[in-house]
Amino acid sequence: MERLLGSAYYADHPLIPLEKVIFNFNTDGAGYSETGAVSVFGWDRTGTNEMLEAGVKPFDLEIIPDPAPEQGLFDRSDNVSFARKGVPALTFSPGFREFDAEILQHYHQVTDEADSIDYDYLTKYCKAFAHCCRMIANSPNKPVWAEGDKYEEAGKELYQIKP
Repeated sequence: MERLLGSAYYADHPLIPLEKVIFNFNTDGAGYSETGAVSVFGWDRTGTNEMLEAGVKPFDLEIIPDPAPEQGLFDRSDNVSFARKGVPALTFSPGFREFDAEILQHYHQVTDEADSIDYDYLTKYCKAFAHCCRMIANSPNKPVWAEGDKYEEAGKELYQIKP
């Protein structure tokens, strides 16, 4: 059964032609246990590392690259619908290092209520996400898939990049 139906539909029927889209910056999260950090799925894949590091710095946040790699979260998030088409993509998520007891106490549980949220952290997270968006959008260097990435060829085809 195919999941991610909304993003898959949009990637197949975009309002803006995908060859004019420079980046898909997804945000999603299953909880957090590191309020001094954000987690990034797709780190080292799109040439955006320095922009992301600079984007979170004013908010005193660090980046946790690809936590829980055994979960394959990049290919299970909405960003993959765009990656498959060639659009450089990643997911910016609230900070965590692993699916530990702290994450799982509220993840898909009835206890996942408003009073379990650290609103100061959530505000900082949202500001950092918006700041990173602006940095990527305003950069003279467009993100591209890293050499050898499984989505590199799709990106070259989409943007008509010649070797």
